[in-house]
Amino acid sequence: MTDRTLSGRNLDPASWLVLLMPSLLWAGNFIIGRAISGSFPPVALSFWRWVVAFLVLLPFVATPLWRERWTVIAHWKILAALGVLGVAGYNTFVYLALQTTPSANAAVMNSVIPVIIPLFAWAIARERVTRPQLVGIAVSVAGALWIVARGDPAVLASLSFQSGDLWMLLAVVDWAIYSVLLRYRPARLPGPVFLAATILVGLVAIAPFLLWELAAGATVPMTLANLGVVAYVGIFASVVAFTFWNRSVATLGANVTGLSVHLIPVISAILAYIFLGERLYGYHLTGAALIVAGLVVATALGRPRRPVAAEELNRR
Repeated sequence: MTDRTLSGRNLDPASWLVLLMPSLLWAGNFIIGRAISGSFPPVALSFWRWVVAFLVLLPFVATPLWRERWTVIAHWKILAALGVLGVAGYNTFVYLALQTTPSANAAVMNSVIPVIIPLFAWAIARERVTRPQLVGIAVSVAGALWIVARGDPAVLASLSFQSGDLWMLLAVVDWAIYSVLLRYRPARLPGPVFLAATILVGLVAIAPFLLWELAAGATVPMTLANLGVVAYVGIFASVVAFTFWNRSVATLGANVTGLSVHLIPVISAILAYIFLGERLYGYHLTGAALIVAGLVVATALGRPRRPVAAEELNRR
C-alpha cells in the first residue's frame, strides 16, 4: 500500500474496489430487507445473519483469535463498543425500520450518514474536514436526494415520516459513530480476527432482544428462500462487506469512505432493474452522476488524514 494511495490521490483499481464493494453488497441487503419485512422477524434476521458470519469466519480465525485473547481482553472496551454499534445495532435498527418505513424515507435518512460522519469525526477525534470533502459531500447528497425525489424536488416536501423512521435515525447515528471509532481498533488484531471478536460481542448484545421477540410470538419460517436470505446477509452483506468497509476506513478515512454510502440507492435501482424488471429513469442516471462526481472530488482532492500507517496495513 503506497503513501499516494493512502493520501487519497490517484486511487488504484484495488482501492476503488475496496471503497465501492460494501455499497454493492449492502444495496442487496436493503432490497432483501424490504422484500421479506413481512415474513422474517427483524431481530431474528439480524441475529442469524451474524451467526452465519461467525461460522464462516471461525475456521480461519479460531487459532489466531485464541492466540490474541489477551489483546482482546486488554482492548475489551473499544471492541465491546464496536460490536454493539456495528454488529448488534445498525442492521437490527435497519430491519426494524423497514417494517414500517417507506423505502424513500429510508433512502433519505441513510444518505445522511456521510454528512454526519465528519461531524462525529470532528467531535470524537478532532479530524479536520477538508474543503474538497465538503464539496464532495454536498454534491453526493444532491445526487442521492435527486434520486429519492424522482427528479422532482417537490416530492421531498411531501414525504411523511412513519414510526419506523426513529429506528432508521438510530441506525444512521449508530453507523456514523461506529465508522469514526474504527480508528481506535487494536492495530495488532488482523481484520478477520477483529471482525470475529466484534461479532461475538454483537451476538451477546442481540440475544436478549431475540428472546423477547420470540416470546412475543414471532416465528422464523425455515423455508428455502429464508435460508438463502440468511446465507446472503450472513456471508456477503456481513463478512465480505464489513471486511472491505473496515479496510477502506483504515486506508482512506471515515469521511471519504462514508461518501460511498450514497451509492446504495443507485445500486439498488440498478439491481431492481436487473432482477425485478423495474425501469431505470433519467433521474437515476442524473443522481448517479452527481454521486460519483462527489466521490471523485472527495477522494481525488480531499487528502484525508492517514489513520493507519502503511506498514501496519501491509501486515493485515
